[in-house]
Amino acid sequence: MTKRGSKRSLGRTMTLVLRRRDWLLAKLFAGAGLLLLASALWYIWPYWQLSGDFATMPTVEPSRLYARSYRVFPGARLTPEALSERLTDLHYVPAVEGELEPGRFRAGAQQVAVYRRSFPSTTADRGGDLLVVDFDGDKVIGLKRAERPVREAWLDPPLIASYYGDALLERRPAPLAEIAPETVRAVLAAEDASFFEHPGISFTGILRAVWVNLRGNGVVQGGSTVTQQLVKNIYLTSERTMSRKLREALLAVMLEWRYSKEQILEAYLNQIFWGRSGSANLIGVGAAAAAYCGKEPRELSLAESALLAAMIRAPGSYHPVDDAPAARARRDFILDRLVALDWADRAAAEAAKREPLPTPVAALSRRRAPYFVDAAAAEAERRFGTGDLADAGYVLLSTLDLGDQESAESAVREGLEELAEKSERVRLKKEPLQAALVSLEPATGAIRAWVGGRDFRESQFDRAGSAQRQAGSAFKPLVYATAFERGVATPATLLEDAPLTLESGGKSWTPMNDDDQFHGWVTARTAVEQSYNLPTIRLAIATGLPEIVATAKGLGLKANLRPVPSIAIGSFEVAPVDLVTAYATFANRGVLPTARMLDGVLDAGGSPLPASGGPGAGAGKAVLSPQTAFLVTTLLQGVVDYGTARSMRTLGLADPVAGKTGTSNSRRDNWFVGYTPERATVVWVGFDDDSPTPFSGSKAALPMWTKFMITVRPAGGYGRFAAPQGIRVVLIDPVSGELATERCPEVLSEAFPANRVPQIVCHLHGGRNSLPIDPQVRAEVEQERKAGGVSGWLKRVFSRRPKPSDPPD
Repeated sequence: MTKRGSKRSLGRTMTLVLRRRDWLLAKLFAGAGLLLLASALWYIWPYWQLSGDFATMPTVEPSRLYARSYRVFPGARLTPEALSERLTDLHYVPAVEGELEPGRFRAGAQQVAVYRRSFPSTTADRGGDLLVVDFDGDKVIGLKRAERPVREAWLDPPLIASYYGDALLERRPAPLAEIAPETVRAVLAAEDASFFEHPGISFTGILRAVWVNLRGNGVVQGGSTVTQQLVKNIYLTSERTMSRKLREALLAVMLEWRYSKEQILEAYLNQIFWGRSGSANLIGVGAAAAAYCGKEPRELSLAESALLAAMIRAPGSYHPVDDAPAARARRDFILDRLVALDWADRAAAEAAKREPLPTPVAALSRRRAPYFVDAAAAEAERRFGTGDLADAGYVLLSTLDLGDQESAESAVREGLEELAEKSERVRLKKEPLQAALVSLEPATGAIRAWVGGRDFRESQFDRAGSAQRQAGSAFKPLVYATAFERGVATPATLLEDAPLTLESGGKSWTPMNDDDQFHGWVTARTAVEQSYNLPTIRLAIATGLPEIVATAKGLGLKANLRPVPSIAIGSFEVAPVDLVTAYATFANRGVLPTARMLDGVLDAGGSPLPASGGPGAGAGKAVLSPQTAFLVTTLLQGVVDYGTARSMRTLGLADPVAGKTGTSNSRRDNWFVGYTPERATVVWVGFDDDSPTPFSGSKAALPMWTKFMITVRPAGGYGRFAAPQGIRVVLIDPVSGELATERCPEVLSEAFPANRVPQIVCHLHGGRNSLPIDPQVRAEVEQERKAGGVSGWLKRVFSRRPKPSDPPD
C-alpha cells in the first residue's frame, strides 16, 4: 500500500471515529438532558401538586359563641345616650359628618342613625344596613331600616368565646372585596410594592438581599415577595437556608402561573401572622382588625391600615401598646412610603400620623362567661349534633344576656366577699365558699345568666348545672302544689304543727322546726311563709308521697327521688338549674319551660342546623293547672312579704316577687329561688366538700339574689302576677282560715279555686248573727237568704266547728 493510500485510509478511520464520538456525545447529552429533565420534573412535581391544592385549601376557623343580640323596638325604654353607649361597646365609631359607613353611627338629641355591620342571626334581620332610631325622651318611638319602618331591629351579638384547636388559631377570613383599599395598599407598600409587576419573584429584591447578606456574613435579609411569603406560610418551614429559598422561589413562580394576582393577594392577607390576642394566634387581616381595632377589615382607616402593615415584619416589636414608640415610627414610615408611591395623598397621610394608636380590644381568646361556655358546648352537641367545636367553624347563637351575666358574676363575687367578712370560719377554711346562680325567662326557658362558681380559674366544676345538693325547704312548694292540684288542700287549710315521730325503714324519725318550737294549728299559708317543717310533712303524707314524687319529676327534677316522708323538707339532692326550672313553671301558669342556652347553631356556611337532640325554643309542657300555679305563687309572695324572705324588702326590691328560702341539714346548703312574671332565678351557697356553713338561705343566698334582680330590673319594674280564670279571692280570717266577719281582728285576701271557697264564717270571731264581710260572699248570702230563708243558710254556715283535735280540712 502506498503512503498516500495509507493516509486516505487513516482519514476515513478518523472520520468514523469522530462521527462515532459525536454520536456518543449527542447520546450522552441527550441522556443527560433527559435525566436532568426527569430530575427537574421529579423535583418540581410535588410542588406543582402543592400549588394545585392552593385553591381548595380549607380555611380552619374556630367555632364562636355569641351572646344575645340587643333588641330595639318602638315603646322600648331607651335614651339616645344609652344606645350610643351600647354601640360604642360593640366597637362602633361615632361619625361627625358625611355619609355613614358600616361600623359608624351618628347620635343626636332625638335620633340615632347607625350603619350596622352584618352579623349572624337566626332571624331575618342580619344587619348590614342603615338603622335610624327616633326617640321621645327616654322612649323609642320609631324605627327605620333602609328607610322603611319596622317593628323591631337588632344590634350585633357580642362575642362570648371562641372554641380553638390545639394551635389556638384565630382566623376571620375576608374576601379581597371586603378589605379596605387603604389596607391593601399599605400592606403592599410595606412588603411588595411591585407585586402586580413581577412573576412571583423579584430579581431586584433578590440582588439587594444577596448584597446585604454578603455584607452581613450570613442570611440576614430576604428578598421575598408577597407570593414567596405566602408559599412559606402555607407550604414550607421558616428555616433560613438557600435550599429552602430555592423551593420557595420555585413554588412562587408556579402559583403565579396558575392563579391570578387577586387570588394570591387575598390568600396572603388571610394567612399573615399578626401577633397574639391573649392566648390566640392572630392569622389574617380579619383577626388583626378585630383584635387591634375592634373593626371589620373593610372599616379600617388609613392610619389603622398603616399600623397593621407595619406590624407584619415583627408583630411583637411593633405592638401598639407594648411597643408604642416603635409602632408609631414604623406606622409613619409606611404612611410616607404610601405617599412616595403616590398611593396616598400627603395631607391624608399627615392627618393619619396625628391619629392616636388604637387600643386593642379585650383578648379575643377571653371567655367572658366560662361556665356558660362549656355548658353551651355540651348543649350544642346534645341538641344540634355538632361534635367537637374546636376549629369547626360553627356559630352558636346563645340566649345569654351579657349585661345580666356581668351583674350575676358581680352579685356572686361581692356576696361571697361579704359572707367571708362576716364569718371567721369561712375565712379560715382551706376550701373557699362557693355559689351558683342561674336566671332564665319562665315563658321561653331562655337562660340569661349562668354562674357555676366563684372563680373558673380555680375550679372548672359547674355547680349551676352539675352539682347535686339538698334542696331543703326550697322543695316545699312542690308539696303544696301537689296538694292543691289534687284538691287535698287550699292556702287556708289548717295544718297541725305538733310533735311528730315516724317509723321509716325500721328507724324512728322525729323531725323538728328550725326554731325548735310548735305552733299548733296553722294555715297552709302560714306554714309556707314561716317554713314550718311539721305541717308540711303531715300534708305530704295526707297528699300521698308517690304523688309528690310524680309532681317533682313532672316539674323536671332529675334527682333519684323516693316516696319517703323526708322528701317533704327537701332531703334529696337537685341541681340548681333543675330547681329554678321547676319554679319557673309556677311563673309560667303551670307550663314547664325547657331551659336552654342556645337559640340556634349555624354551620360554617351560615346555614342553620336542625335541632336533633331535644326540644327547642318555645317547647313547653303543661304539668300543673294555671290555678294551682297561681295559688303556689300567692303563698310564695307571702314568703317575701311576711315570711323568711322578708329582708328582701329592706334590701331594696319592692316589686311583686314570689320565692322560697331553703336551708338543708346542718346548713350545708343555702338557697333562694324566686321569680317574677319575667324572670326566675336561683342562688345556691355552700362548700364543695359538704361542710356545714354558719348561714341560712335568707342570710347567704337571698342577698345575692336580690342584688342581681335589682340590677337587671326592667325600666318599668317587674310586673304583677295575673290570676287565671277559675280563681276567686275572698276575705278570710288568717288564723282560722274561714270567712272573715266584722269581729275578726285581722283580715286577709286569700285566693281559692272557684269551687273551693270556704263556706263557713270564722268560728273564732263569729256569731249566729255574723255575716261574712267579703262583699261578694255577703251578696251571695243575702241572695240565698231571700231565696231560701235564713234557716238553711244558718245550718250550712254554722254546721261545723273545727276543734284543735280535728284533722285538717
